[in-house]
Amino acid sequence: MLCGLGSLLCGSASAAHAAKNRGDAYIFNEIDHQQSLSHSSVICIYKDSDELMWFGTYDGVNCFDGQNMEVFRADFSKAQTLDNNVIFGIDRADGNCLWITTQSGVNRFSRDNRRVEANYAFASEFHLCSNANGNAWLVSADSVAYYNTRLQRFVGVSDLGFRVSDPGAQSFITGSGELWLFPDSAQTGDVCRLSVDSFDRESPDGGVSFSTAHFHHRTVESLFYQDDKTFCFIDSNKDLYIYDVWRQTKVYIRNLSPLLGKYGPVVGICPFYDDLMIAFRTNGLMRLKATESYREEIIDRNLRIFCLYKDSDQGVLWIGVDGKGAMMYMKRHSIATNLLTAHLSQNFTRQVRSILTDADGSLWFGTKGDGLVRILNYGEDMGPDKAEVFFPDKRQSVRTYTRDDTEFAVYSLQESRFMDGFWVGSGPAGLYYYLHGESSLRHLDLPAGSCLEEVHKVYEADDSTLYAATRDGFYRLRLERNNDGISARSLRRFRFFHEQQELSTFFSMIVEGDSILWLGSRDRGLVRFDLSTDDYWIHSLRELTGRPVDDVLCMRWARNGDLLVGTSAGLVRMRFNGKKIETFYAGREQGLINDMIHGILEDEDGFLWLSTNKGLIKFNPGDGSSHSFYYSGGVQIGEFSDDAYYECPYTGRLFFGGMDGLLYLEKGGSEAPGYYPDILLRKLRFGSRNVNLSDYYDPASGVRFKSPERDFTLSFAVPDYVSGSDIEYSWKLEGYDREWSPFGAQHEATYSDIPVGEYVFHVRYRKDIFDSRAKSLSVPLRILPLWYQTAFVRSLIVMLVIAAVLVFVYLLRGSIRHKRVINELLRIESGNASSKKALCDNREVVSGLTSIYRACAVPQAGAGMPSAPNADAIKEAVLSLLLPAGELHPGALKNSPPPSLFRGRECPHPGTLG
Repeated sequence: MLCGLGSLLCGSASAAHAAKNRGDAYIFNEIDHQQSLSHSSVICIYKDSDELMWFGTYDGVNCFDGQNMEVFRADFSKAQTLDNNVIFGIDRADGNCLWITTQSGVNRFSRDNRRVEANYAFASEFHLCSNANGNAWLVSADSVAYYNTRLQRFVGVSDLGFRVSDPGAQSFITGSGELWLFPDSAQTGDVCRLSVDSFDRESPDGGVSFSTAHFHHRTVESLFYQDDKTFCFIDSNKDLYIYDVWRQTKVYIRNLSPLLGKYGPVVGICPFYDDLMIAFRTNGLMRLKATESYREEIIDRNLRIFCLYKDSDQGVLWIGVDGKGAMMYMKRHSIATNLLTAHLSQNFTRQVRSILTDADGSLWFGTKGDGLVRILNYGEDMGPDKAEVFFPDKRQSVRTYTRDDTEFAVYSLQESRFMDGFWVGSGPAGLYYYLHGESSLRHLDLPAGSCLEEVHKVYEADDSTLYAATRDGFYRLRLERNNDGISARSLRRFRFFHEQQELSTFFSMIVEGDSILWLGSRDRGLVRFDLSTDDYWIHSLRELTGRPVDDVLCMRWARNGDLLVGTSAGLVRMRFNGKKIETFYAGREQGLINDMIHGILEDEDGFLWLSTNKGLIKFNPGDGSSHSFYYSGGVQIGEFSDDAYYECPYTGRLFFGGMDGLLYLEKGGSEAPGYYPDILLRKLRFGSRNVNLSDYYDPASGVRFKSPERDFTLSFAVPDYVSGSDIEYSWKLEGYDREWSPFGAQHEATYSDIPVGEYVFHVRYRKDIFDSRAKSLSVPLRILPLWYQTAFVRSLIVMLVIAAVLVFVYLLRGSIRHKRVINELLRIESGNASSKKALCDNREVVSGLTSIYRACAVPQAGAGMPSAPNADAIKEAVLSLLLPAGELHPGALKNSPPPSLFRGRECPHPGTLG
């Protein structure tokens, strides 16, 4: 049974313990009006099979996908609507539906159609139990009914002979659909079990079985369940147990009498990691710590709680709160461990400017005015009890720290190779050194009349030579050591010129081999200085890249030998091929959220971490992609400082300091959380008009709509509530787009004037640039033509056009032929007999005259054959063919051919011409 307790409470206890050792903490996130929650009081919470969160409030139902909120309220202008806006329960129903319980009844809500399919009203108070299969029982004080999935109605069970005064706290449904009831009369802790052989049964007669079994040695007063595997219960002695339904075993936790007497009624109990969480209706959230015999620990007393809901997939405890919306309680997802100076002391107000770790496990960081701070064994605890502050003339605990009128700025910390301590570059006071054996700061004395201010970097060439990069120039110090300490016997300033201008301000310095120093100038690029000859060369980054990047803030050697230079306008990578220098640039155009690079470090995977004015950037030098962490991924520092970057030689941790403190990443960098929900298609918009997605989208066949809606927007989401702010999307419309869109935070794709056709819409996401586990979604998309754009209609139109052309050609040919006949007729009429004979031999003319004859024939009385044509009629008909309407003048018939022309020997009877 003890072994069962471990699996019952925390399947990942070891992982939780490891997370705790890394310094992770629990945090609260609120989902409220800022995410468009319809009401600040959340009564019930549920997560559906698509990972979408549903919140029941005092003003409707809210569906949240991590980015957008969709609200459903009662609308009595519609045939089917919620029967009330006060939502008491949300649970799984049959099909792709939800049960939404209100103070008026139960609503069967379709997730596909986004509307209520049916309403069920009940006279008495009730509680609906439903399992993952959608099997549902309705329990009231003195009756029970099951839901018939075929008839879509509740079927009442005959009187059971007992009462259940609190159905919500005394009933439970198993995964098989069996209903457990703990009636008021069960003084010995018996449980009554009801089951039905089929939820399609129209009548309970002969199909509902009832049994009673011993469950507990005391009466069960209330139980708290979410799934069909385990539930917690409190008996009449106020003892708390956890029951494993599958193993049919229970584990005693502790007696709750003192807590119930002090904090009042409980509304929820559930296991969470290796602890038990208890929600009191009016006294907030409490943890029972399993590692300390379930000792209580108050988390927040200032909460009025309606419900608890545990999301095991994402490790989130959802809390429905009165007046504060829905709250997420979870372990902090962090790529880094943060140390905010305000957590050490409210008197720390200056930013971190330098960082160092020593072999004893201490963390040192210098501030811009609040002195030098040491935290002992920082990997275990970074609280104020183990921290102290150093000034040149004093040392004190962080708890008692108050800054005097004189500030002490520490710009540089550099471990020494030749003494048991490190160098401390300060402001106006110059250079100090710290000896571990003395645990105090000592000033480096300079020759009389010499001055060294605002030291940003130092380099030990040997035990007697030290180089310093400062705001006022570059210096070489010759040191001497004696029993009194270390002092500088000489100080030389080197002067560098480029294009008749002096380079005098240096914040960064890095060594190449044993004889070359690279200096980063704040206004003229880089200086390459030869330690053996004191010669120097100026490398203007502006001239090399053609960009304004001569303001150098930091430098680092990459593993492949490239020199990485961080500037106030982007990152420059310099590659040396003999005397030739190749440069590569990355700035805002390449996707950097901010291009003022204060620090550069490289992790084990070869990715660069860049500290900027606007968060931390993870940069892939291979393809130039990047991912930004600006108050996301657990990064709690938004603005970082110059010089404040450091790689620990003992642990490989990467440190960055900024305005509010410092943070560090582990040696191997950090990957995004391992939970990857599916991408959901959420909305469809035509132009600016939102439509119901289910009217156009079927998960099996894809999206279909007609041609006029060729301007459309598809919205999508990944229901990740822990690291959703780190998600970046990319999409492509196959058949239209040539390439994928760049990864970014935008979660909708807009297209315009897409031709009719069949496409496939692809969308993918990632949480990090080193992310090979990202999921993708492919949705067929078909733009249908209108009726007049179909192939049949187009073919019909083509055929009609062809027919019209053929008719036109036929009529045109007939007109031309008639004109030719009439012209020939007129010519012959004025000619001789041989011409007339030629006319009769012309078949085209004969055929034309026959047509004219038939058109002008006058039927004879009592005869079926036409009479001979009238010459004037023939002539008028001929001229009517030749002349436009209105141009036939009276004199046109004076020279009409006589009728004998058609009846003479030269021409046969017109009746025979056919």
